[in-house]
Parts: sequence; structure tokens; C-alpha cells
Amino acid sequence: MLAPGDSFELPGPLTVRLSPHSLNERLDIDVEPGDGAEDIDSQNDYAVLQIGAENTADFSVTGDVISAVAGETATAELTFKNNGPAWFGNLGSGDPVAEVRLIVPEGTTVIGVPSGCYPRTLDGGYYPKQTGAPRYDCNLRYWVLEDTQRTFAFSVRIDTLVPGATGAVSIHPPFGEFGEYPFDFDPDLTNNTAVLAVN
Repeated sequence: MLAPGDSFELPGPLTVRLSPHSLNERLDIDVEPGDGAEDIDSQNDYAVLQIGAENTADFSVTGDVISAVAGETATAELTFKNNGPAWFGNLGSGDPVAEVRLIVPEGTTVIGVPSGCYPRTLDGGYYPKQTGAPRYDCNLRYWVLEDTQRTFAFSVRIDTLVPGATGAVSIHPPFGEFGEYPFDFDPDLTNNTAVLAVN
């Protein structure tokens, strides 16, 4: 039991062991008064220790090839995957770790939008309808494990057959444009883009 003005030190250094999946970790430490004592300033009872591990998390995205005649609808599956070895999370802010972006191929219209995906204009502005937008941004969770995979399935109507039509699929940071490849923990940027092809 500590009297007012007393201090306490751990008998030895605090040791933290990082797992093979660690990247940007944090240790939360807090204290509470005991035996019914009242804390006159609870604002300084909590601290967070940020721990950075030397590791990487390989984010990747795969596109799809859809085939249908004019007037028919096909399902396009766009898949994000964290190939590890590290997990990653925005534990402080709660922001999504990334967003998967689709630029809709020429001659097609999106008529079914998966959960977590939002319509945008080509330059990222507000688009008034859920379907028919030229671009969609799909948010991931605020954390991904070392093997997390998520597929976004769009229903795409083929309006006109445009030979060689493709739409761009890519991974970006959430809430704005922060550079083409902003993930400094990602060791392989070549798999951060893909295409949605219309055959």
C-alpha cells in the first residue's frame, strides 16, 4: 500500500516478447486506487507504450474476369489478402487498414454493391446513387491478421461489348489520397494492383 507521495518501481525491467506476427504493437498500462481510496486525478492513471517490430505485411489484391453477353449480369469477385507474416491494425484511430478500389470497366454498370463499398465519382467525390457509379471504394476492418482474406462481390451488367475492356482494381489508404503506394510495411508493391477484365 502506497501513502500519498510514495512511488513504486518494478523489481526488474518489464520484458515484452514479440510474436512472429508483430508489427506495430502497443502495451496499455493503467493503475487503480485500492481499499476504497479516491483518486483525485484519474487522467494520469493510464499510459500506452508503442512497440515497433522489424517486420513486414504483404498486402495484395486480385481482380477477376467476367464473361456475359450484352444485357446479362455477371459477378465480379475482388479479393484483398494479407500475405503476412505480420498482422496490422489501426488500434488507436479505428480507421480501416486499407480500402479496395474498383474503377468500373467501360461498357458495364454495377447493379449490386457488396457491404462496405461506397459509390464515388472517378476523382473520389460524392456520387448520389448506390448503383451505376464509375468507382467504388470498399473499406476493410481496422485490423487484419497475418492471413486475413476478404472478397467483395459486385454484380456487373454488361451494357455494350467493348473489346479489351478492363477496370482498375487497387489498394489504398482510407480517407483520402496519400500517395500511390503508402504502405511502408509492404515489401511487394507489385501485387497492390490488378484488373477486372470483361471477356
